[in-house]
Amino acid sequence: MPPPYQPVPRFYIERITIAALCNESMDLHWHDPASRQSYMARVWPQDVTEEKGAEWLVARSETGEILNIRLDLIRNFPTPMK
Repeated sequence: MPPPYQPVPRFYIERITIAALCNESMDLHWHDPASRQSYMARVWPQDVTEEKGAEWLVARSETGEILNIRLDLIRNFPTPMK
């Protein structure tokens, strides 16, 4: 069972929105409590959604797979590059 959602700073949403609008990739490291695994991957943000009181990044992987990553489980949120 995942830990309770911890709200993230609003600049996370702004940063994801900019990356999605510019088709910019992000190198992210996140943890998945369901599988008990950590991941590091380059993703292309598509959107931010809210479900069951948590905010999720919807992103496309390098292979085209759609990923749903809970924002508070991202370990290295990147700063703007531009």
